Amino acid sequence: MEMFRGDASMAQLGAFPDLDQAFGRLLGQSSPRLAAWLPSADVYETDDEIVIALDVPGCHPENLRAEVVENQLVIAGERTHANDAVRRFTNERWSGRFARSFALPRNLRTDEVAAEYTDGVLTLRVPKPDETRPKRIPINDPRQLTEST
Repeated sequence: MEMFRGDASMAQLGAFPDLDQAFGRLLGQSSPRLAAWLPSADVYETDDEIVIALDVPGCHPENLRAEVVENQLVIAGERTHANDAVRRFTNERWSGRFARSFALPRNLRTDEVAAEYTDGVLTLRVPKPDETRPKRIPINDPRQLTEST
């Protein structure tokens, strides 16, 4: 048994790793260290663009990459833990690399994709071509035409 020097209550935080693993197996969860992480994504359409928003909190913008490859929008990144820990009592937050890809319709203007990272959310906007945007058709009221003359 390892002797903990310092706050005794802190020593108890890591006292039951086998119990955590047993409950994880009962619940059908694999080891958190082996599980891959895929950020949650919202994909939606506006009148002018397709929008893809990924939750990537804790990732630094310089560790994120987005590119279009053969009508696939590929988003990759990495999140790292602070390395200043002398001892970890639990390590539940995910760290490591991820990659997600999204199929794009061929007619989108992929050379004009815009990306922004705000408050842990990476948002990519892919403009639609002008010919696919809804066009409003004015509806004339013949009664108004005759009244104004």
